Amino acid sequence: MLDQYGRSITYLRISITDRCNLRCKYCMPDGVTDVGMKNILTFEEIWEIVRAGVSLGITHVRITGGEPLVRKGCVDLIRGIRAIPGVETITMTTNGVLLRTYAASLKEAGLDGLNVSLDTLDFEEFASLAGRQNLKEVLDGIQAAKEMGLPVKINAVNRKELNPISLVLYAQQEKIPLRFIEMMPVGYGKQYVGRSNDELRACLEDEFGKSEMITYQANQKKQISHMVQTLHTKEVPIGSGPAVYYRFSELTIPVGFISAIHGKFCESCNRVRLTAQGYLKLCLCYDKGIDLCQILRGEETGQNEKNIQKALNEKLTTAMRAAIYKKPAAHCFEHPEEMTEINEMVKIGG
Repeated sequence: MLDQYGRSITYLRISITDRCNLRCKYCMPDGVTDVGMKNILTFEEIWEIVRAGVSLGITHVRITGGEPLVRKGCVDLIRGIRAIPGVETITMTTNGVLLRTYAASLKEAGLDGLNVSLDTLDFEEFASLAGRQNLKEVLDGIQAAKEMGLPVKINAVNRKELNPISLVLYAQQEKIPLRFIEMMPVGYGKQYVGRSNDELRACLEDEFGKSEMITYQANQKKQISHMVQTLHTKEVPIGSGPAVYYRFSELTIPVGFISAIHGKFCESCNRVRLTAQGYLKLCLCYDKGIDLCQILRGEETGQNEKNIQKALNEKLTTAMRAAIYKKPAAHCFEHPEEMTEINEMVKIGG
C-alpha cells in the first residue's frame, strides 16, 4: 500500500482507549472527557479494521491508549490480532503501572514487545509529573516483563526538566534499550517543548563518551537485546519506527533518539493511527483522515452474514486505501500555527 508520495504504509498504531490511570502534566493533567463505551470501537470492530489493513499491506500493529491495559479484555484483543494471518508483529506502548499483573498473559497472547514510558526514576518527581505515586509499580512491571521474556524498551520524553543520566544508568543496569523522544507540540505538550535530541546527545557524550550511529541486521521479531550483539554495516532499523540508535563508548546498550522536530523523518514515514473512536489519522499535525466507525456501523440489509462480512471488508479496504493515498507529505511541528489537529494526544493515541 503506497501513498501519493510512494511511501509504503506497513504500520498501524491502534488506540484502544482514551482513559489512563496517570495524569501526566504534558498529556492529560485534568483527565479526559468520558465519551462512553458505546462510542469506542469494540474488539470485533478493531479486528475487522486490522484484517482490512493487512489486505492492504499492514504488517506491524502497535496497541496504545490512553493506557491500553486499563481496558478490560486487552489481552483478548491482542490474542485476536495475533490470530489474523499477515500480522507479523504486535507491540504495545504502556505506562507500566499494570504491567506486573498482565505480563504473563500478554506473553501468552502473542505480544512481541513493549515500550514502557518512563520519564524519571525520582519518586517525588514521578508523583509530581504523573499525578500518581506509581513509580514502584512501573519498575516492578518492567522486571515482570523481563522475567517473562518480553522484549522491553524504555521511552523518555525529552522535556525541559529531564535528567537523562539516571535513566541511562538504569537502562544500562537492566540491559534495556532506551529512547529519547522530542516533545511534540500537541495538546498540553506545547508547554513542555524542550531542547533538541542533538543537544541531549551532546550532553550524554560528556558523561558516557563519544557516540556513533549504529545499524543492525536482524530479524525484527527477535528480542532487541539480542540485536545489540549483532551489529553489522547493513542499515536495517530496529522495530518499525523512526528511532535512530547510537552507541556510546562507555555504554553497552543502544540509545535511541526519535527527533520529530529537529530531525524530520517524514519522507520515510510508514504509519497511520486509529483513534479509540475509530478515526483513521494520517498525520499527527492534521485532522485529515476518515471515520471508519461510521463505515463499520452502517446498516446492511437483505444479505446473509457471509455477504455482509465481505461487503464490509470491501468498504473498509476501499476507504482506507483512498484515505492513506492522501497522507500528507510532512508534519508542520516547526510551524505550529499551520496545525489543524486540536485534540490532545490522549484523544489521538500515544
